[in-house]
Amino acid sequence: MIKRVNFNFLFFLKLLFIPVLYELVIGGSGHYLEFGPVTFRMVSYLLAIFLAIIYYLNKKVIRKDVSIILILFSVTLILSSIIGCINNARLDLILEDLKPLIFFYILLFFSIVVKDIRDIKKISKIIKNGSLILGLIYILVVLLLFTGKINFTTFYQQQSEIGEVMFRNETLFFYKGFLYLCVGYFFFLLSEGRKNKLGALFLFICIILTLTRGFILFTVLITGYYIFFINKNAVVKWIVFLFGIIAFTILVPILLETLGDKSDSDSSRYLQINEVIAAINPISFIIGHGFGVGVKSREIHMELSFLEIFHKQGIIGLAFWIALFIFIFLSYMKIKIKTYKKIALPFLLSVVFIILQSTTNPYMNNPIGLMIILISIVVFSKLLELQKNITL
Repeated sequence: MIKRVNFNFLFFLKLLFIPVLYELVIGGSGHYLEFGPVTFRMVSYLLAIFLAIIYYLNKKVIRKDVSIILILFSVTLILSSIIGCINNARLDLILEDLKPLIFFYILLFFSIVVKDIRDIKKISKIIKNGSLILGLIYILVVLLLFTGKINFTTFYQQQSEIGEVMFRNETLFFYKGFLYLCVGYFFFLLSEGRKNKLGALFLFICIILTLTRGFILFTVLITGYYIFFINKNAVVKWIVFLFGIIAFTILVPILLETLGDKSDSDSSRYLQINEVIAAINPISFIIGHGFGVGVKSREIHMELSFLEIFHKQGIIGLAFWIALFIFIFLSYMKIKIKTYKKIALPFLLSVVFIILQSTTNPYMNNPIGLMIILISIVVFSKLLELQKNITL
Protein backbone atom coordinates (compact mmCIF):
# COMPACT_ATOMS: atom_id res chain seq x y z
CA MET A 1 0.00 0.00 0.00
CA ILE A 2 2.86 2.40 0.87
CA LYS A 3 4.64 1.62 -2.39
CA ARG A 4 1.40 2.28 -4.27
CA VAL A 5 1.03 5.69 -2.62
CA ASN A 6 4.68 6.54 -3.35
CA PHE A 7 4.22 5.53 -6.97
CA ASN A 8 1.11 7.68 -7.37
CA PHE A 9 2.86 10.64 -5.71
CA LEU A 10 5.85 10.31 -8.04
CA PHE A 11 3.50 10.02 -11.02
CA PHE A 12 1.83 13.27 -9.94
CA LEU A 13 5.23 14.99 -9.65
CA LYS A 14 6.16 13.87 -13.16
CA LEU A 15 2.80 15.12 -14.41
CA LEU A 16 3.43 18.52 -12.80
CA PHE A 17 6.89 18.61 -14.36
CA ILE A 18 5.46 18.87 -17.91
CA PRO A 19 3.67 22.27 -17.58
CA VAL A 20 6.48 23.56 -15.33
CA LEU A 21 9.10 22.83 -17.99
CA TYR A 22 6.98 24.09 -20.89
CA GLU A 23 6.38 27.37 -19.05
CA LEU A 24 10.11 27.78 -18.38
CA VAL A 25 10.95 27.19 -22.04
CA ILE A 26 8.23 29.39 -23.52
CA GLY A 27 7.34 31.81 -20.72
CA GLY A 28 10.26 34.25 -20.74
CA SER A 29 10.26 36.03 -17.38
CA GLY A 30 6.81 34.65 -16.61
CA HIS A 31 4.78 37.86 -16.93
CA TYR A 32 2.39 36.62 -19.63
CA LEU A 33 0.80 34.26 -17.09
CA GLU A 34 0.46 36.90 -14.40
CA PHE A 35 -2.54 37.27 -12.11
CA GLY A 36 -2.09 40.47 -10.13
CA PRO A 37 1.17 40.20 -8.17
CA VAL A 38 1.32 36.40 -8.70
CA THR A 39 2.59 34.51 -11.76
CA PHE A 40 2.08 30.91 -12.79
CA ARG A 41 5.83 30.45 -12.40
CA MET A 42 5.72 31.54 -8.75
CA VAL A 43 2.84 29.17 -7.97
CA SER A 44 4.33 26.21 -9.85
CA TYR A 45 7.74 26.83 -8.24
CA LEU A 46 6.32 26.90 -4.70
CA LEU A 47 4.20 23.82 -5.39
CA ALA A 48 7.17 21.94 -6.89
CA ILE A 49 9.43 22.80 -3.93
CA PHE A 50 6.72 21.93 -1.39
CA LEU A 51 6.04 18.53 -2.98
CA ALA A 52 9.78 17.84 -3.36
CA ILE A 53 10.31 18.48 0.35
CA ILE A 54 7.42 16.12 1.23
CA TYR A 55 8.88 13.48 -1.07
CA TYR A 56 12.35 13.71 0.48
CA LEU A 57 10.99 13.80 4.04
CA ASN A 58 9.24 10.53 3.27
CA LYS A 59 12.25 9.04 1.48
CA LYS A 60 14.68 10.46 4.07
CA VAL A 61 17.55 10.69 1.58
CA ILE A 62 18.70 13.26 -0.98
CA ARG A 63 21.16 12.55 -3.79
CA LYS A 64 24.68 13.27 -2.54
CA ASP A 65 25.68 15.53 -5.46
CA VAL A 66 22.43 17.51 -5.20
CA SER A 67 22.92 17.90 -1.43
CA ILE A 68 26.47 19.22 -1.77
CA ILE A 69 25.53 21.67 -4.53
CA LEU A 70 22.53 23.03 -2.59
CA ILE A 71 24.51 23.36 0.66
CA LEU A 72 27.32 25.29 -1.05
CA PHE A 73 24.82 27.47 -2.89
CA SER A 74 22.92 28.20 0.34
CA VAL A 75 26.16 29.21 2.07
CA THR A 76 26.90 31.75 -0.68
CA LEU A 77 23.37 33.18 -0.45
CA ILE A 78 23.47 33.52 3.33
CA LEU A 79 26.97 35.03 3.29
CA SER A 80 26.09 37.60 0.60
CA SER A 81 22.85 38.54 2.37
CA ILE A 82 24.71 39.12 5.65
CA ILE A 83 27.37 41.20 3.90
CA GLY A 84 24.64 43.25 2.24
CA CYS A 85 23.09 43.95 5.65
CA ILE A 86 26.49 44.91 7.07
CA ASN A 87 26.93 47.35 4.16
CA ASN A 88 23.53 48.91 4.96
CA ALA A 89 21.82 47.67 1.80
CA ARG A 90 18.07 48.20 1.67
CA LEU A 91 16.10 45.07 2.54
CA ASP A 92 13.93 45.34 -0.58
CA LEU A 93 17.06 45.41 -2.78
CA ILE A 94 18.52 42.38 -0.97
CA LEU A 95 15.26 40.50 -1.59
CA GLU A 96 15.29 41.65 -5.22
CA ASP A 97 18.70 40.03 -5.65
CA LEU A 98 17.60 36.87 -3.87
CA LYS A 99 14.33 36.47 -5.79
CA PRO A 100 15.73 35.08 -9.09
CA LEU A 101 18.43 33.05 -7.33
CA ILE A 102 16.12 31.05 -5.07
CA PHE A 103 14.85 29.39 -8.25
CA PHE A 104 18.05 27.33 -7.89
CA TYR A 105 16.27 25.19 -5.28
CA ILE A 106 14.02 23.71 -7.96
CA LEU A 107 17.01 21.42 -8.46
CA LEU A 108 15.38 19.34 -5.70
CA PHE A 109 12.26 18.87 -7.81
CA PHE A 110 14.22 18.11 -10.98
CA SER A 111 16.29 15.48 -9.17
CA ILE A 112 13.10 13.61 -8.25
CA VAL A 113 11.29 13.56 -11.59
CA VAL A 114 14.26 12.51 -13.76
CA LYS A 115 14.38 8.78 -13.11
CA ASP A 116 15.31 7.10 -16.38
CA ILE A 117 16.14 7.55 -20.08
CA ARG A 118 12.48 8.08 -20.94
CA ASP A 119 12.35 11.11 -18.63
CA ILE A 120 15.50 12.56 -20.22
CA LYS A 121 14.07 12.04 -23.72
CA LYS A 122 10.85 13.69 -22.54
CA ILE A 123 12.86 16.76 -21.47
CA SER A 124 14.53 16.91 -24.89
CA LYS A 125 11.14 16.64 -26.58
CA ILE A 126 9.64 19.43 -24.47
CA ILE A 127 12.61 21.71 -25.20
CA LYS A 128 12.29 21.00 -28.93
CA ASN A 129 8.52 21.47 -28.97
CA GLY A 130 8.72 24.62 -26.86
CA SER A 131 11.40 26.20 -29.04
CA LEU A 132 9.34 25.42 -32.17
CA ILE A 133 6.27 27.04 -30.61
CA LEU A 134 8.39 30.13 -29.81
CA GLY A 135 9.70 30.28 -33.36
CA LEU A 136 6.31 29.79 -35.01
CA ILE A 137 4.66 32.45 -32.82
CA TYR A 138 7.50 34.87 -33.57
CA ILE A 139 7.26 34.37 -37.33
CA LEU A 140 3.46 34.65 -37.22
CA VAL A 141 3.52 37.89 -35.20
CA VAL A 142 6.23 39.36 -37.47
CA LEU A 143 4.12 38.55 -40.55
CA LEU A 144 1.00 40.06 -38.96
CA LEU A 145 2.93 43.22 -38.06
CA PHE A 146 4.48 43.40 -41.53
CA THR A 147 1.10 43.07 -43.26
CA GLY A 148 -0.59 45.50 -40.86
CA LYS A 149 -2.97 42.88 -39.43
CA ILE A 150 -1.61 43.82 -36.00
CA ASN A 151 -1.46 47.54 -35.27
CA PHE A 152 2.13 48.30 -34.28
CA THR A 153 1.29 51.22 -31.98
CA THR A 154 -1.25 49.19 -29.98
CA PHE A 155 1.04 46.16 -29.90
CA TYR A 156 3.98 48.29 -28.78
CA GLN A 157 1.99 49.85 -25.92
CA GLN A 158 0.67 46.48 -24.72
CA GLN A 159 4.07 44.80 -24.78
CA SER A 160 5.83 47.75 -23.15
CA GLU A 161 3.45 47.47 -20.19
CA ILE A 162 4.15 43.74 -19.81
CA GLY A 163 7.93 44.23 -20.15
CA GLU A 164 8.79 40.96 -21.92
CA VAL A 165 9.52 42.41 -25.35
CA MET A 166 12.08 44.90 -26.69
CA PHE A 167 11.56 46.26 -30.19
CA ARG A 168 14.20 46.36 -32.93
CA ASN A 169 12.01 48.19 -35.43
CA GLU A 170 8.33 48.24 -36.40
CA THR A 171 8.40 44.56 -37.38
CA LEU A 172 11.16 42.68 -35.56
CA PHE A 173 11.49 42.43 -31.79
CA PHE A 174 13.29 40.56 -29.01
CA TYR A 175 11.47 38.45 -26.42
CA LYS A 176 13.22 37.39 -23.21
CA GLY A 177 12.30 33.76 -23.81
CA PHE A 178 14.08 33.70 -27.18
CA LEU A 179 17.09 32.19 -25.40
CA TYR A 180 15.32 28.87 -25.97
CA LEU A 181 15.33 29.35 -29.72
CA CYS A 182 19.08 28.79 -29.39
CA VAL A 183 18.80 25.95 -26.86
CA GLY A 184 16.15 24.23 -28.98
CA TYR A 185 18.35 24.70 -32.06
CA PHE A 186 21.11 22.58 -30.47
CA PHE A 187 18.65 19.81 -29.62
CA PHE A 188 17.34 19.74 -33.21
CA LEU A 189 20.83 20.00 -34.70
CA LEU A 190 22.07 16.96 -32.76
CA SER A 191 18.98 14.84 -33.47
CA GLU A 192 18.93 12.47 -36.44
CA GLY A 193 16.56 12.78 -39.37
CA ARG A 194 15.66 15.33 -42.03
CA LYS A 195 12.78 16.79 -39.99
CA ASN A 196 15.15 17.60 -37.12
CA LYS A 197 17.62 19.28 -39.49
CA LEU A 198 14.76 21.34 -40.96
CA GLY A 199 13.75 22.25 -37.40
CA ALA A 200 17.31 23.40 -36.68
CA LEU A 201 17.33 25.47 -39.89
CA PHE A 202 13.99 27.08 -39.05
CA LEU A 203 15.16 28.01 -35.53
CA PHE A 204 18.44 29.38 -36.89
CA ILE A 205 16.46 31.67 -39.22
CA CYS A 206 14.39 32.80 -36.21
CA ILE A 207 17.61 33.44 -34.25
CA ILE A 208 18.91 35.68 -37.05
CA LEU A 209 15.59 37.54 -37.15
CA THR A 210 15.89 38.41 -33.46
CA LEU A 211 18.82 40.65 -34.52
CA THR A 212 20.61 39.72 -31.29
CA ARG A 213 24.40 39.73 -31.75
CA GLY A 214 25.18 37.38 -28.89
CA PHE A 215 22.59 34.82 -29.97
CA ILE A 216 23.84 34.79 -33.55
CA LEU A 217 27.56 34.86 -32.73
CA PHE A 218 27.56 32.19 -30.00
CA THR A 219 25.17 29.92 -31.90
CA VAL A 220 27.46 30.03 -34.93
CA LEU A 221 30.62 29.53 -32.83
CA ILE A 222 29.23 26.52 -30.96
CA THR A 223 27.86 25.03 -34.18
CA GLY A 224 31.27 25.46 -35.80
CA TYR A 225 32.97 23.77 -32.85
CA TYR A 226 30.53 20.87 -33.04
CA ILE A 227 31.01 20.41 -36.79
CA PHE A 228 34.81 20.60 -36.81
CA PHE A 229 35.73 19.00 -33.49
CA ILE A 230 32.88 16.64 -32.55
CA ASN A 231 31.14 15.59 -35.77
CA LYS A 232 33.22 12.99 -37.62
CA ASN A 233 31.83 13.53 -41.10
CA ALA A 234 34.63 15.17 -43.15
CA VAL A 235 32.38 15.89 -46.14
CA VAL A 236 29.94 17.78 -43.96
CA LYS A 237 32.84 19.84 -42.56
CA TRP A 238 34.01 21.00 -45.98
CA ILE A 239 30.49 21.75 -47.22
CA VAL A 240 29.71 23.78 -44.10
CA PHE A 241 33.10 25.49 -44.26
CA LEU A 242 32.61 26.63 -47.88
CA PHE A 243 28.99 27.60 -47.22
CA GLY A 244 30.10 29.49 -44.14
CA ILE A 245 32.66 31.53 -46.09
CA ILE A 246 30.06 32.46 -48.72
CA ALA A 247 27.40 33.28 -46.13
CA PHE A 248 29.88 35.26 -44.02
CA THR A 249 30.99 37.32 -47.02
CA ILE A 250 27.47 38.09 -48.19
CA LEU A 251 25.37 38.25 -45.04
CA VAL A 252 27.58 39.89 -42.40
CA PRO A 253 27.66 43.38 -44.01
CA ILE A 254 23.87 43.22 -44.44
CA LEU A 255 23.35 42.00 -40.88
CA LEU A 256 25.60 44.65 -39.35
CA GLU A 257 23.66 47.35 -41.17
CA THR A 258 20.35 45.87 -40.00
CA LEU A 259 21.46 45.58 -36.40
CA GLY A 260 22.18 49.28 -36.38
CA ASP A 261 24.15 51.31 -33.88
CA LYS A 262 24.73 49.39 -30.63
CA SER A 263 27.06 51.97 -29.09
CA ASP A 264 24.54 52.93 -26.36
CA SER A 265 24.15 49.31 -25.29
CA ASP A 266 27.92 48.75 -25.33
CA SER A 267 28.69 51.98 -23.46
CA SER A 268 26.23 50.96 -20.73
CA ARG A 269 28.14 47.71 -20.23
CA TYR A 270 31.52 49.47 -20.21
CA LEU A 271 30.19 51.96 -17.66
CA GLN A 272 29.08 49.14 -15.35
CA ILE A 273 32.47 47.44 -15.67
CA ASN A 274 34.30 50.66 -14.78
CA GLU A 275 31.99 51.32 -11.81
CA VAL A 276 32.55 47.78 -10.49
CA ILE A 277 36.33 48.14 -10.86
CA ALA A 278 36.26 51.50 -9.07
CA ALA A 279 34.33 49.96 -6.15
CA ILE A 280 36.79 47.08 -5.57
CA ASN A 281 38.64 46.91 -2.25
CA PRO A 282 40.65 44.02 -0.72
CA ILE A 283 37.64 42.71 1.22
CA SER A 284 35.06 43.09 -1.55
CA PHE A 285 37.43 41.34 -3.96
CA ILE A 286 37.07 38.20 -1.84
CA ILE A 287 33.49 38.34 -0.52
CA GLY A 288 31.87 41.12 -2.57
CA HIS A 289 29.75 44.05 -1.42
CA GLY A 290 26.76 41.82 -0.66
CA PHE A 291 23.25 41.57 -2.06
CA GLY A 292 21.39 44.83 -2.44
CA VAL A 293 24.52 46.81 -3.22
CA GLY A 294 24.63 47.88 -6.85
CA VAL A 295 26.51 50.57 -8.73
CA LYS A 296 25.39 54.06 -9.67
CA SER A 297 24.18 53.16 -13.16
CA ARG A 298 22.58 49.87 -12.06
CA GLU A 299 21.13 49.87 -8.56
CA ILE A 300 19.72 46.37 -8.94
CA HIS A 301 20.72 43.92 -11.68
CA MET A 302 23.60 44.39 -14.12
CA GLU A 303 23.85 43.53 -17.81
CA LEU A 304 26.68 41.03 -17.27
CA SER A 305 26.00 38.04 -15.02
CA PHE A 306 29.63 37.38 -14.09
CA LEU A 307 30.18 41.06 -13.32
CA GLU A 308 27.20 41.20 -10.98
CA ILE A 309 28.27 38.02 -9.20
CA PHE A 310 31.79 39.38 -8.69
CA HIS A 311 30.55 42.76 -7.44
CA LYS A 312 28.04 41.33 -4.96
CA GLN A 313 29.68 38.01 -4.02
CA GLY A 314 33.34 38.46 -4.88
CA ILE A 315 35.74 35.69 -5.82
CA ILE A 316 33.88 33.32 -3.48
CA GLY A 317 30.68 33.77 -5.49
CA LEU A 318 32.47 33.34 -8.81
CA ALA A 319 34.27 30.26 -7.44
CA PHE A 320 30.92 28.57 -6.76
CA TRP A 321 29.67 29.08 -10.33
CA ILE A 322 33.00 28.12 -11.91
CA ALA A 323 33.09 24.96 -9.76
CA LEU A 324 29.50 24.19 -10.81
CA PHE A 325 30.36 24.46 -14.49
CA ILE A 326 33.52 22.37 -14.03
CA PHE A 327 31.35 19.75 -12.29
CA ILE A 328 28.99 19.72 -15.30
CA PHE A 329 31.86 19.35 -17.80
CA LEU A 330 33.55 16.60 -15.76
CA SER A 331 30.24 14.77 -15.42
CA TYR A 332 29.83 14.83 -19.20
CA MET A 333 33.39 13.56 -19.69
CA LYS A 334 32.70 10.62 -17.36
CA ILE A 335 29.85 9.46 -19.59
CA LYS A 336 31.42 6.73 -21.75
CA ILE A 337 28.47 4.90 -23.27
CA LYS A 338 28.05 6.23 -26.80
CA THR A 339 24.24 6.48 -26.76
CA TYR A 340 24.28 8.26 -23.39
CA LYS A 341 26.96 10.65 -24.62
CA LYS A 342 24.80 11.47 -27.63
CA ILE A 343 21.80 12.17 -25.39
CA ALA A 344 23.93 14.42 -23.12
CA LEU A 345 25.65 16.50 -25.82
CA PRO A 346 22.83 18.99 -26.59
CA PHE A 347 22.53 19.69 -22.85
CA LEU A 348 26.27 20.37 -22.67
CA LEU A 349 26.25 22.69 -25.71
CA SER A 350 23.27 24.53 -24.23
CA VAL A 351 25.15 25.07 -20.95
CA VAL A 352 28.17 26.36 -22.91
CA PHE A 353 25.82 28.73 -24.74
CA ILE A 354 24.39 30.02 -21.43
CA ILE A 355 27.91 30.60 -20.08
CA LEU A 356 29.00 32.52 -23.19
CA GLN A 357 25.77 34.50 -23.35
CA SER A 358 26.11 35.40 -19.66
CA THR A 359 29.38 37.19 -20.34
CA THR A 360 27.35 39.95 -21.99
CA ASN A 361 23.82 39.43 -20.63
CA PRO A 362 22.07 38.41 -17.38
CA TYR A 363 21.05 34.78 -17.96
CA MET A 364 22.82 32.25 -15.75
CA ASN A 365 21.69 33.91 -12.50
CA ASN A 366 17.97 34.03 -13.30
CA PRO A 367 15.37 31.31 -14.00
CA ILE A 368 15.57 31.66 -17.80
CA GLY A 369 19.17 30.49 -17.96
CA LEU A 370 19.25 28.54 -14.70
CA MET A 371 16.71 26.01 -15.91
CA ILE A 372 18.93 24.36 -18.52
CA ILE A 373 21.94 24.44 -16.16
CA LEU A 374 20.03 22.67 -13.38
CA ILE A 375 18.37 20.21 -15.74
CA SER A 376 21.78 19.33 -17.20
CA ILE A 377 23.19 18.60 -13.73
CA VAL A 378 20.35 16.15 -13.04
CA VAL A 379 20.47 14.58 -16.51
CA PHE A 380 24.24 13.94 -16.35
CA SER A 381 23.97 12.58 -12.82
CA LYS A 382 21.23 10.17 -13.88
CA LEU A 383 23.13 9.04 -17.00
CA LEU A 384 26.20 8.31 -14.88
CA GLU A 385 24.07 6.33 -12.43
CA LEU A 386 22.52 4.31 -15.26
CA GLN A 387 25.95 3.79 -16.80
CA LYS A 388 27.29 2.48 -13.49
CA ASN A 389 24.41 0.00 -13.21
CA ILE A 390 25.11 -1.28 -16.73
CA THR A 391 28.84 -1.76 -16.13
CA LEU A 392 28.39 -3.53 -12.77
